[in-house]
Amino acid sequence: MLSKVKTLLSDTEHRHTAINAAIALAIRVLGAGMAFLFNLIIARQLGAEQSGYFFLALALVMLLSAVARLGFDNTVLRFTSADAGNGYTVKAILNFALKYVLPVSIVFAVITYTLAPWLAESVFNKPGLAASLQFIAPAIIGLSIVFLVAMSLQARHKLIASIPCQNIAHFMLCGAAVIMLSTDSASTAALYFSLSLGVTSSFFYWLSIKNLNNNGETPDPKKLWHSARPNWVIIIMSQAVQWSAPIIIGVFLVAEQVAFFSVAQRIALLTSFILMAVNLVVAPKFSAFHAKGDEHGIRKTALFSVRLLVLSALPIVLFMLLFPEFLMGLFGEEFRQGALILQILVLGQAVNVVTGSVGYLLMMSGHERDMRLVTLISGFGVLISVPIFTKLFGAVGAAAATAFFISLQNLLAVYFVKKRLGFNTLMFWQKI
Repeated sequence: MLSKVKTLLSDTEHRHTAINAAIALAIRVLGAGMAFLFNLIIARQLGAEQSGYFFLALALVMLLSAVARLGFDNTVLRFTSADAGNGYTVKAILNFALKYVLPVSIVFAVITYTLAPWLAESVFNKPGLAASLQFIAPAIIGLSIVFLVAMSLQARHKLIASIPCQNIAHFMLCGAAVIMLSTDSASTAALYFSLSLGVTSSFFYWLSIKNLNNNGETPDPKKLWHSARPNWVIIIMSQAVQWSAPIIIGVFLVAEQVAFFSVAQRIALLTSFILMAVNLVVAPKFSAFHAKGDEHGIRKTALFSVRLLVLSALPIVLFMLLFPEFLMGLFGEEFRQGALILQILVLGQAVNVVTGSVGYLLMMSGHERDMRLVTLISGFGVLISVPIFTKLFGAVGAAAATAFFISLQNLLAVYFVKKRLGFNTLMFWQKI
């Protein structure tokens, strides 16, 4: 076993992947810990009902921000990775995306703020939600900026900045404000969340461009839009799979059920933080290999990363499946009711992990349209099945439908990776 590890790490590319994945994992652990702590603070400070309002409002702005980004997330990542040595091009790619994304985000924020009372009363039948929606509406703008900036930083392998930009800084600032100012209402927490994102987005944008020069060629707008259009559908549908369930639960069930599902979902997502850490390293590699026509480099990096994922994630998955009540109970005794929801969602995330970085494999190798088809199937599956299962079986039904289509999305992506790139990531034991 030790000799095999040594043999694998003797390869320069594998060693680079493993070392950078370890660095990314360390920072991602910090990010996952911060997100977990933030959710813990919200649940304990606000209680089940008010935290339900907050998580419902958060799910809505996360989904709207995904729509507002126009598919530029992975486009910025892909093209910046290919041109990482060209400072002007890197800066131009990010600014090109922001030029279109910012106006759309602002419009969405204004519409959300204006329609908040109607949404709260007529759509969600929760009048107490209105103020939370209004105060969290500006977060649509901040979220759009931090996601794009984080993709640009990730493409340049600046992981120490990329992960805090996307997953740590605003949670830390908002959580600190909620504790220090003894917040007990969802609307006030929503305000702090928006302010925290304003600070975070401004700082990391400045950080991302401050050392970039003005030499080089301007990127071709047609190529960027050609990539962004299918990516837009992919992002919307992927986010729909993740965030539509709490929104739909908010329509049909009481705020407490939204809180139980949201907390369980956030705990379950901890199983995939290792996948996210590995993605930070391998996604730019896939793009660079594709640009050079190095199919062997893509294959060996993909299979090696799956091995890392399986070894790292299995203990976490088992712990969550065996001790769900303990984990949910950390957020308050009433949250123990969501133990079964957690177990179901963990199973879906486990499939997500063992299939590897299949989504990025397709998108970074020019097969965005295959990934678009995959996300359309899973996204529409969630949008159709979750309302039905929620009405029939409550939040447990929503969890089952969500977990099934998360699994289906990744298994379909495995199929297309096999079809387009010639290898199966599920067969991670095969010779590299």
